[in-house]
Amino acid sequence: MSKSMLRRTALSSHRARQRGAVAIIVAIALVMLVGFLGLALDLGKLYVAKSELQNGADSCALAAARDLTGATPLTVSEAAGITAGLRNMALFQSESVQLVANQSVTYSDALTDPFLDKNSVTYPLASIKYVKCSVSRAGIANWFAQVLNFLPGVSVGPQTVASFAVATTGSAQTTCAIPVFVCKPSTISPPQPPYTTGQWLVTKLDSSNKGTYGGGNFGWADLGGGNSASQIAKQLDGAGQCNLPAQGTLIGSAGNKASLADDWNSRFGIVKGSKVLGVTDFTGFTYNDTTWTAKSSAYDGSSVDTSGNTQPNFLAARKAYRAYQGDSVTGLSTQGNAAPAASYQSGADRRLVLAPIVDCSGFASPGNHSAPVQSWACLLMIEPMQTGGNIDSVRLEYRGDSSAPGSPCATQGIPGAGTGVGPLVPVLVQ
Repeated sequence: MSKSMLRRTALSSHRARQRGAVAIIVAIALVMLVGFLGLALDLGKLYVAKSELQNGADSCALAAARDLTGATPLTVSEAAGITAGLRNMALFQSESVQLVANQSVTYSDALTDPFLDKNSVTYPLASIKYVKCSVSRAGIANWFAQVLNFLPGVSVGPQTVASFAVATTGSAQTTCAIPVFVCKPSTISPPQPPYTTGQWLVTKLDSSNKGTYGGGNFGWADLGGGNSASQIAKQLDGAGQCNLPAQGTLIGSAGNKASLADDWNSRFGIVKGSKVLGVTDFTGFTYNDTTWTAKSSAYDGSSVDTSGNTQPNFLAARKAYRAYQGDSVTGLSTQGNAAPAASYQSGADRRLVLAPIVDCSGFASPGNHSAPVQSWACLLMIEPMQTGGNIDSVRLEYRGDSSAPGSPCATQGIPGAGTGVGPLVPVLVQ
């Protein structure tokens, strides 16, 4: 065989070996490419699964936390949590999230202490503040990642995903406060029985304007730390006092504050000429002895006039954007007129307000015009103020303690600040 033929044979054999090596490299590369592509898709699948499980854990924890009252058995809390959690679906909504009694729902008195199931807790029932819901799903098969198992030393099997949520109860957001205080019933002279929801409260009239308080249930108080009429006017025209003074804070303001009539009435949509102060409520419909003969529960009660005609309560008037009826109907002297209908339709909740409850017994002492905040009340502004400060007839309707469940002063049960005064609502903490 000639040298040239030997060279051609050797070259052909070398090229064949190269083609075989390239084929092996390409095959390995394809396996790795498919494997890594599958790994990305499978990781996305696991992320979706974890998100779905997290929804179930969140629902479980929030539902279970509602029954952390300090008196309700944990069995009730656990059942509520599991019921809510099972309504959620996992694995692309193909199966229900799984929760197990005596295992998935656990309790603790502090975030730093162990969480134990309802049958194992050693904490006093009244001290249990936190509930944890844990969910998991094992055996989630991969779509493509197992292709990587062809590579030496690689083992990709079914995956497990887990999620948990911890919830407690906290104060709901509330409406802002107006610059008045409400006397604690037992501290009024003579003492009164506890207020009832729907009761009408009357202002503490200072007829002499010498800084001494007359009879009544509520009086003026600049909640921003001052005592001037101009500061009180700003709180009435604006949102009110939204950063509430802490319990124990001294509040109060002496005098009749006759100049505040227009500011008070702005929330009813009562205007004089073109003078507009602040945003009006959705309704300016007024409640007094003439327009609400029941003389209580104007918020959601029922009443008929002397002719047997039904009088609309506040909820009905607000829904219909009812305007202020006018001085000729109410018998008041506001010397103003109802705002245009558009003002009510674009208004806000301006007559459901908070006010601090204070010990009024100290006001009997000459020169004492302040008292410490004890709690907060939910009130409805039912009546405008007459021009010139004639506030004998100005009244508020008591709608209960602001922390009472179902308080209309709570903002849709949305969790508020840690120092809030609204009713307790579930809130996630982890």
